[in-house]
Amino acid sequence: MKYWPLVWSALWRKPAEAILVWLAVTVSFALFGLMVGLHATYAQLIENSRLDRLYVNARFPSASTTGILLPFALRDAIMRVDGVAAASAVYYVRGYFRDPHVRAAVYAVDEHMRSAWPELPLTPAQWEQLLATPDGVFVTCSRAVALGLKAGDRLPLITSPVFTAPGMGSRADGAPAWQFHVLGVMPDMKGGLHDYLILGNLGFVDNSRPPDLRGYAWEYRVAVRDATQANEIAVRIDRATTNSGTPTLTIPDKIAEIDGVNSGISVAAKTWPIAGAGIFMILLLTGNGIAQSVRERTPEFAVLKTLGYRQSSLMALVFAEAAIPCLAGAAIGMGLAVFMARLPIQYLPADLTSLPKPTLSFAVLSVSLGCALLLALAGAAIPMQRLRHLSVTDTLAGR
Repeated sequence: MKYWPLVWSALWRKPAEAILVWLAVTVSFALFGLMVGLHATYAQLIENSRLDRLYVNARFPSASTTGILLPFALRDAIMRVDGVAAASAVYYVRGYFRDPHVRAAVYAVDEHMRSAWPELPLTPAQWEQLLATPDGVFVTCSRAVALGLKAGDRLPLITSPVFTAPGMGSRADGAPAWQFHVLGVMPDMKGGLHDYLILGNLGFVDNSRPPDLRGYAWEYRVAVRDATQANEIAVRIDRATTNSGTPTLTIPDKIAEIDGVNSGISVAAKTWPIAGAGIFMILLLTGNGIAQSVRERTPEFAVLKTLGYRQSSLMALVFAEAAIPCLAGAAIGMGLAVFMARLPIQYLPADLTSLPKPTLSFAVLSVSLGCALLLALAGAAIPMQRLRHLSVTDTLAGR
């Protein structure tokens, strides 16, 4: 503690500059934490996905009004494929809840989904309740918190061509909104957008659509008996539908997640370069600030050396001067990142609502603090080398 007054006075030699550096370091580490957390979320998404679950979609858009939809009758053809254990039709009702910036979607499923996707966090009694209540929905905990919903609430979902293909969200009665009833809140699933799941009743959705658009699903979710045969089973499904009116494109869940993370404008691939840019900025700030501070205080270090301070003690003072802003900035920046990650979805830009929430765990905090120490060491390395070659006599003589 006897060195603390020296460190404190060095940190606040130029208060305005010190505050600006601390703010810059804090913002940079907030960005770093969000990017590392987002990378961890994408890794978790891939880890939690499975090879024994397949997605079946239309290979080509149809020229009819059904667009990219698949007929319900296709389920029988899928179930006849060797290796298929269960298949369920899915229809998405996309829109917004109260405010156009608060987007939401109901994942309407049929009675076969409990076998095709048994990981869904519904009890047998809740499945029976969902299938027996036409307009009923179950909402995950995260989604319920984000939308301010609880059991017994109404969920009016307003559809618009902005959120879905023309005609895909329309009702037979022409109403602009789908009225759903929240039956209960179910536990979150592991990772990513599944935490924001709203499960609905496919029978109710299909019967509420215009007659010429009934009997179609957005996709099929398929469970297979052997995960090691998932790719072969996917090929068999596509071959079985090749000559039908709706050829399919089937892909395992894990492969779909990997492709979604890494294809196109890959957000996951951009997390490390963005995080690296923030770290590089911190290195420039701390390195330049410490180097300038040591140059300006060279006579002070010479006096301290004359008074008996060891070389290692002076180098420790310089390192502390670099480490304290970095560690404080990392801690506060991570706190800011946690706050931003927990912002209600309506406060986020519309383009960000499709991204999963960053996973800001203790491991991410540890990485940030470790990087802060490494940055402090790198930023103080050259000034510490300068102190090693400090000549007390020349410095005090003004040479």
